[in-house]
Amino acid sequence: MSPKTKKRNLGGFYLIIFIFSAISFVSAQEPSPAPVKVEENTKQSPAPGNLEAIQKVLVTDQKAVKEIEKKEEKTKAIIAKNEEKVEAVQKKAEEALAKKEELEKIAAIKKEEAQTAKEELETVKQEAVLNKNPEVLKKAKQLTQNAERLEKEADILNKKAGAEEKRAETAQQVLDVQLKKIEELKAQLTDLSRAKSAKRGLVDKLIAAGYTLAIGLVLFLILHFGIKKFEEIITEKEAIRESESALRLKTLSKLFRWMGSLGIIGFLIYALLEHFGINMAPLLAGAGIAGVAVGFGGQYLIRDIINGIFILVEGQYRINDVVKIGDHGGLVEDVNLRITRLRDLEGRVIYIPNGEVKTVINFTKEYAQALMDIGVAYKENVDQVMKIMKDIAKGMRQDAYFGRLILDDMEMLGVDSFSDSAVIIKCRIKTLPIKQWEVMREYRRRLKNRFDEVGIEIPFPHTTLYWGTGRDNDWWREKALKK
Repeated sequence: MSPKTKKRNLGGFYLIIFIFSAISFVSAQEPSPAPVKVEENTKQSPAPGNLEAIQKVLVTDQKAVKEIEKKEEKTKAIIAKNEEKVEAVQKKAEEALAKKEELEKIAAIKKEEAQTAKEELETVKQEAVLNKNPEVLKKAKQLTQNAERLEKEADILNKKAGAEEKRAETAQQVLDVQLKKIEELKAQLTDLSRAKSAKRGLVDKLIAAGYTLAIGLVLFLILHFGIKKFEEIITEKEAIRESESALRLKTLSKLFRWMGSLGIIGFLIYALLEHFGINMAPLLAGAGIAGVAVGFGGQYLIRDIINGIFILVEGQYRINDVVKIGDHGGLVEDVNLRITRLRDLEGRVIYIPNGEVKTVINFTKEYAQALMDIGVAYKENVDQVMKIMKDIAKGMRQDAYFGRLILDDMEMLGVDSFSDSAVIIKCRIKTLPIKQWEVMREYRRRLKNRFDEVGIEIPFPHTTLYWGTGRDNDWWREKALKK
């Protein structure tokens, strides 16, 4: 990012802060209602120039603010205690329900055992009627007693489960009462906050707003310079082409800066409105209604964000990749959840919404291929030409600079086609990402010079005009003489 771009981003942030400060200043001029009863000064407003009366009013307002602050602290303490009670009651309710389920399971097992004992008892009774054996009769008596005992135990367990269920219901009722009480206390706390804001003077509000803006500015600077330092650490300065992981981290860091800036701006808006006693609940409700109203229009924004998430998670392209998206191509300068920004060879910046990204051609993913079609005249020996082409590629691999860009020997694909005036020989060289064009340009330069040295002709389009001979026009003369 250039220094001008950085200054422009900081200038935009300061402009946003200034706008919200102005809005907050205007909002502060409107009286804020205070539903909580506090001591108010019932005396008439002091006349201008009466310094003692003004000081008394200020002292009275300061006392009222302190009293409200004490009530706020007390209310917060009560809310904390009630929340602790809610946790304890909720835990008791959960324990009671768990115990009830356990007792019901044991009672069901007892019922099944009692039913099994009854079935066995019926079998033994039939056997006793047939055989009239004393031992069988004794066994039947034992089974009867066992079945009755199991049924009694099951009934007792069911009663205990019912008691636990009532205990859980009672705990739930207490829980509902406590939650309702907490909601009422939070509403009182909001009212106290608004009443305190109404009692505070304009100067105090502006000072508090200034502190909030200062905190927001510090957070923004920490975010900005922290990400800048992180990018400097992960940058591979000596590498010809940075690694895939470094490019991916740079892309995610830009996304994090974008999302962090939005979060800081949202925090500033909320804090400034709270300082001036503006209740956020109606605004948030209005935002929800507005969101429903513009839902159909916002579907494109949602589509952009969802598609942007998949682009970043799947790593389809990163910062410094060369891509073609639809009819547009260029170097990727920035990617966030909403748009992709490209810059082409002419320096033009192209903004593409992520929802419009259907098909992506990435020219710089992992490695690249310098694919070339070399045309020579029909009279040339193609075997000799291919040998020269391979020798040029070997020389480039031995070069101190270009040897670092080329990953493998040339792959000679052979004679590819016969055009109108040339034989086309196709070859390719595997290179580092984004270096294929540099390698192709150097290879063609060396190959042209070598062809000139050995006298190999590179054909070019030309046209031959045939003017004819003198005899071709004799029939015109004969025709003219006959006339």
